Amino acid sequence: MTALCPITTSPTRLALGILGGDDLRRVHAAALELLGVEGAAAEKAARLAPGTIVLGGRAFEHHTVLGAAHCWLGTGGPARLVRPRGGDDPRPAVAADLDEACRLADALPEVAVVYGPPVLAVGETLLSDLARCFAATSKHVQLTTLRSADEARTVLRMAIAVAGSEVELRGRPPVSLCGGADALGAAAVFARAGLPVGIVAVPGAGPADPADLAAALVRHHAGVLAACAAVQATVAGAPFFYVADPAIAGLAAGSLEAAMFQIAATQLAAHIGLPVSAVGMTTGSHEPDWQACTQNAFAALSTMAAGADLTAGAGTLGGGSVFSAQQLIMDSEIFSWNARIVAGVMVDEETIAMDAIKQVGSGGNFLGQRHTRRHMKDVWRPRLLDRSMWDAWVESGKEGAYETASQLADTHLAEHQVLPLGDAVTETLARIIAAAPQ
Repeated sequence: MTALCPITTSPTRLALGILGGDDLRRVHAAALELLGVEGAAAEKAARLAPGTIVLGGRAFEHHTVLGAAHCWLGTGGPARLVRPRGGDDPRPAVAADLDEACRLADALPEVAVVYGPPVLAVGETLLSDLARCFAATSKHVQLTTLRSADEARTVLRMAIAVAGSEVELRGRPPVSLCGGADALGAAAVFARAGLPVGIVAVPGAGPADPADLAAALVRHHAGVLAACAAVQATVAGAPFFYVADPAIAGLAAGSLEAAMFQIAATQLAAHIGLPVSAVGMTTGSHEPDWQACTQNAFAALSTMAAGADLTAGAGTLGGGSVFSAQQLIMDSEIFSWNARIVAGVMVDEETIAMDAIKQVGSGGNFLGQRHTRRHMKDVWRPRLLDRSMWDAWVESGKEGAYETASQLADTHLAEHQVLPLGDAVTETLARIIAAAPQ
């Protein structure tokens, strides 16, 4: 079992923004105007929603909290294609691919949320996909494929079985819902059970004009407010998070406009006091290459530095249509790098280390100092980025990040052990699925 590595940040350090105070107020006012008579209720609803949300895991160390000045990483998904680890062309995903994607996410300490699910397996249903996710990871599962209220009620029964009871379900919900207006019926079922939801009911949905981001922001913000109002009307105080997804806004995956949209949407979420999930790593590249890592690095840094609580999309290519194990590992490295930047530089008596500096003096060696021993593990160390000398790199076979990621994927999948779901829970899930309306 691998503990998560959340990066605690100070809100004063999350300063990246592209909207000024007046701009935020104008976009918010325009969204309320777009909602018409429902605008006042929507604004009130946002204040009813809690400022922090627990996304529970099956293990305590895998609980995540949105709205608590932490950066978290989520996988991408759902992808219908999988790029084999051997490097062949993408092919339709099967059940074993879903199992591997979830197990790999479970093994990577940077990944906090299994989003999607990561892949849609041929021949599997939404419910059977979810059961496989529960079995293959003890981390939180955030569904984007749930639509109907009937399916939501079945998922709710599955979640109770995994959590252990309805009381445990509310305290550490193992599943949440993220989606568009067509998921409002399912969201109502989740809200009554205390399960977190993030919905965008976009008025007049359709492709956005990339040259007019302000209009896309107004429409998207209005959609979030409208969905929040609907959820709070169902249950006042229901956990609701702001979704900053460029695809829902009609923007191209991995584009500059998508990154700008996410920064601004994160600011708007903070403006109304909601935790925010940003689908940041949605490269348009079809290979785990320079383009994929560059687009995802900039997108993740943008959303994380703006203050997003969760940035999802890791491990997918082609705008989220293809899952790649190597890309998931490389995106985890990207996240780790950016999270260290976003955490900022802590300046206090301990970090300034004046006593150590005085003891060592000019030209001395800090390696023997207790201060150095206390903080030596604070230094960020890469798993994939090669910082070796030329001779050592040549001797290693001139391996790059992709080759190292391939080896890590093979090692994790061969050695990592997921916290067992248990025979009783597995059997209960099977019975629930078998009895579900077809």
